[in-house]
Amino acid sequence: MVTRIPRAARRPARLAGIALLAATPLALGACGSGAGGAGATGAHSPIVVGYEVPLTGTAAVDGKQEEQGWNLGLQVFGRSVGGHRIVTHFVDTTGDPAVALSAARSLVQQKHIQLMEGPLLASEDAAVAPYLGAQRIPLDNLTICAASQLTFDARYGNAMSSGWVCNTPDIMAADYLYHDLGYRHVTVLANDYAFGWLSAGGFIKQFTLLGGKIDKLLWPPLTAVDFGPYVSAIPKTTQAVFAETVGAGSVDLTKAYAQYGLRGKIPLYGNTTVYDYSVLPAEPPPDVLGNQMSAQYCDGISNPVNKKFTRLFAQAYHTRPGYYAEAAYVHAELAVAALTRLHGNAGDPAAVAHALKTTPVTAPRGPVRLDPRIDSPVQNNYICKVEKVHGTLEDVPVKTYPSVPPWGTLPYQTWVAEFKADSVGRPHA
Repeated sequence: MVTRIPRAARRPARLAGIALLAATPLALGACGSGAGGAGATGAHSPIVVGYEVPLTGTAAVDGKQEEQGWNLGLQVFGRSVGGHRIVTHFVDTTGDPAVALSAARSLVQQKHIQLMEGPLLASEDAAVAPYLGAQRIPLDNLTICAASQLTFDARYGNAMSSGWVCNTPDIMAADYLYHDLGYRHVTVLANDYAFGWLSAGGFIKQFTLLGGKIDKLLWPPLTAVDFGPYVSAIPKTTQAVFAETVGAGSVDLTKAYAQYGLRGKIPLYGNTTVYDYSVLPAEPPPDVLGNQMSAQYCDGISNPVNKKFTRLFAQAYHTRPGYYAEAAYVHAELAVAALTRLHGNAGDPAAVAHALKTTPVTAPRGPVRLDPRIDSPVQNNYICKVEKVHGTLEDVPVKTYPSVPPWGTLPYQTWVAEFKADSVGRPHA
């Protein structure tokens, strides 16, 4: 059962085992409204889940894929556990941390959720983590992007991420550009908010430790629609550009890059979100074909689990999945598997959090387990190339870094210090 909370009402007022996917996809759709009793644990009481995603604004396409991935996951893995149906309340955060925090309070106090999924944006994570920690609400983050997430999980033990850590692909991208491609001078472009700071910081730290130089740092706001001023400021002598952008911003960046004549002259590399399939269909093929990104997931991964997932997703939604859809699909897989261990009893928050952190499942992205120090994944990282496959653009892995820890190739203590610094302000080369 899935409900959406109207926006007006929301404003202030380890993964390692094998799990088989269902062979036949089921029709998707909302099941009407209605929530279960306030954290009830009776024989047939529902399991109440809150899910925060931006369904409007810059990252709306990402939020929509996340919503679809969760719904598909419940269709595949089960909409009830031990006789307890799963009731999901999706909330449109609009990409605003204040709305995300207000919505979290509403979900806890009015909907009496027993599990939270999301939020999507790093700025929302930072706002919501302290509140959910104090409320002891079990939380499977989309990603770990903020120092507050580490701080409050360590304090309360309620949270983890089955998805990724925001700067891991960037650290691995620095290795790839320096060692494999031989670049020594790179320009970095990243959104001027928490995710961009952390992404740029991870790349800068590793690239400069290796001996590289950052020619220039460019900071478009998250809401930027005109990337012309930023693209035109890229030094003509730089060897390559490494970028982080989100949602519609990725489309606007790649279009501007081609329009200003940099395409074919200065290679444009991205992190997960620049060429992810949530945005790739809107990026003109001449603007992006052959470009590469560093990512924890791309739709062209060829293992059997991902092939089945992409097939089921395409059958249900008539498009291929991006990382947001895959992450939410794994959220659903993990939630069902963890709650099955508890026979569907979601009434003990500590037990639910522990089950989420210790239940094995399999992700389409490949083998994954959680590092207990920060409750986030050790998993493959991929260098993915935009290629045309059977007439359709796909992100196809061209190199795999197996079993990468959250801190990538940085020393753990160095990563912790940089993570906490970069997640609260702009890093500097």
